[in-house]
Amino acid sequence: MMVGLRGQWRLGCPTIALVLLLTAAPAHADSPPVGGIGGGGAPATATPQDQPATAPAPAAPEPGTPPDVGKKGDPPLPKNLETLEPGEAIGLLGKKVRDAVGEDMGLVVDVLVDSDGRPRAAIIDFGGFLGVGTRKIAVDWRLLQLKPVDPNAPVLLSLGRADVQAAPEYKPSSNPGQPVVVAGPPPPSPGAPASSDAPK
Repeated sequence: MMVGLRGQWRLGCPTIALVLLLTAAPAHADSPPVGGIGGGGAPATATPQDQPATAPAPAAPEPGTPPDVGKKGDPPLPKNLETLEPGEAIGLLGKKVRDAVGEDMGLVVDVLVDSDGRPRAAIIDFGGFLGVGTRKIAVDWRLLQLKPVDPNAPVLLSLGRADVQAAPEYKPSSNPGQPVVVAGPPPPSPGAPASSDAPK
């Protein structure tokens, strides 16, 4: 008889525990359950109604529109903008300079322009090793060959190392009346016609 009671008690124990848990559950229908039966299960996952709505993805800009143009709240672009197409111009500062045989001559560190904005000379950080012992040399703008179509190409200088090394060091002056000495093209050989591309 005792064995039978134990078997009934074992079979009825989960049922009694379930009834007790259901009657002790909170009456708030809007609060999600913390866990499974008895609170020991995994946390309940949120239903799609409980999850916050995500904002729709922004529309992709039309082809050919620059990325910063057309955003809401941006001011309109000015009417006086011009476009420089690839291959029309390049930046010079920090560009490597090589002579006709490919020897490293330094870097372009400045450009001198006249009152009309025309370039007259490039300042080259010439010589030295790892930035030690360099000198700034002004070279005539006409001696530079640029390749805007290849931004990685060095600037070619049609002077040799000895010609640049013999030039005086360029030192900017606060005196506007003091002339700047520029390393120009080598003098023409006797009997050669004079060059007509000198700046006017």
